Amino acid sequence: MTVYDVVVVGGGNLGLWTAHRLARRGFGRIAVLERGWAGGGATSRSAGVVRQQGGSETAAKLGKLSRELYLRLGDELGLDSGFRETGYYIVAETEEEKEGYLRLVEVRRAAGVENGWVEPEEGRGRFPDLNWDRFVGATYTPDDGYVHPQVAVRNATCAVLFDDAVDLFEMCEVTGVGQKGGRYSVETVQGTFEAERVVDAGGPRGARDVGRMVGVEVPVMAVRHQIVSFPSVAEGAEHPFPLVFNVGKGYYWRPEEQGVLLGMSNPVDEADETGRYQIDFDWDYYEGLRPDWESAHPALGGLPVSRAWAASIDYTPDHLPIIDEPADGFYVLAAGGHGMMWGPALGEKMSGLISEGTVEDLPQEDIELARFSREKDPNRVEDTIALPFPKK
Repeated sequence: MTVYDVVVVGGGNLGLWTAHRLARRGFGRIAVLERGWAGGGATSRSAGVVRQQGGSETAAKLGKLSRELYLRLGDELGLDSGFRETGYYIVAETEEEKEGYLRLVEVRRAAGVENGWVEPEEGRGRFPDLNWDRFVGATYTPDDGYVHPQVAVRNATCAVLFDDAVDLFEMCEVTGVGQKGGRYSVETVQGTFEAERVVDAGGPRGARDVGRMVGVEVPVMAVRHQIVSFPSVAEGAEHPFPLVFNVGKGYYWRPEEQGVLLGMSNPVDEADETGRYQIDFDWDYYEGLRPDWESAHPALGGLPVSRAWAASIDYTPDHLPIIDEPADGFYVLAAGGHGMMWGPALGEKMSGLISEGTVEDLPQEDIELARFSREKDPNRVEDTIALPFPKK
C-alpha cells in the first residue's frame, strides 16, 4: 500500500496538468493513475484547438490562461510547445448570429482577450481564400491557434516525470474508491493507493464511473467527434491559413502540416455509451457536410483524405467545466468538451482549489457541480461557442 497526499485518477491532459501545477505549488506527493498510456485516450485523438474566443467570461479566461501555460511549459522544458499561432475567425452566417457574436466581443475584451469584429469587405482583404459572400462577418482573435496534441501530451508527460513529487502509473486502472481512517483508499489493478485527497479527472470514459464509486453523480458524457485531414490545399492557396469555426454548422478547420485538419460533430448524435475511444466514422454525414465547407473555403474542394477518425469527446450539459469538491477530499475536474483548449488552465485552477481551498477569478456558478441539480435558470446565458453536443 502506497500513501500519497493526492491521487489523480486519469492521465490525460487534465490529470497531467493538475499534477504538474500541484507539484509547482509544493503540495506534497502526488500519484497519477492512468488505465492506459498517458494522454492515450481522448487527448491524443483531439484536434488541439486553442481558442480564447469563448462564449462566456469563464471560457475566455480559461482559453487565455491555457495558451499562456502551453507556451510557458515549452520554455521551461527547453522543447517546442507545440502551439501554432494562426489567428482564428468565428464566422456568422445570419444576422442573429452576428448580434450574439458582437455581444461576446465585449465579454472577451473584459476578460483580457484581444477580439474584434470583421466585416466581409475587410475579411476579403485579410483572408481572400474564404468565401466571404457566405458570411455576414466574423469575430477574430490574432493570437488564437492550435497545439499539436502529440507534442502537448509529450510535454505534459515530461513535466510530471521531471517533477520529483509526482509518480505516474500507466496501465493502472482504478477498480474502486473507498474511505478508510480519514483517507481515501483507491483500489487498482496494480494495488492499493491511499491519499487524503482524490481528483476525478477521468474524462469521457471514466469521470462518471469514478464519481459513482464514492456516491457522486458526475454529468460527464461521451459523444462522437469526427476528424479528417487532407494532405494539401489547392495550388496557390494561402497556407498556413487562419483557423475558422462555423458554429452553426458544427465544423472547424485549421492547417495541418502542408494540408488541412477538419473536425465536425453531428447535432443529432446522442451520448455514446460503448465505453470505447474509437467510434465508427459516419461517412454519410461527412459527404453530406462536405459541400458546405468546400463552398466556404474553395481551396478545400475535392481534396483526398489522408486520415480520418472518430473518437469520443466529453461534454457537460452546459458546455462549461466542473472544478469542484463535492465531497470532503474528493474533487471533480471536467472540461465540458474542451480538454485540449482548457486543460492547462483547468489543472491550474484545480491545483488552486486543492491547495488554497478556492478557485480564483471564475464565477462559482459556472464551475460548481451542484449547478446541474438545481432548476435551470432561464436567464442564465449558456456558452454557445461550442460544438453541437447532445442536450442530455
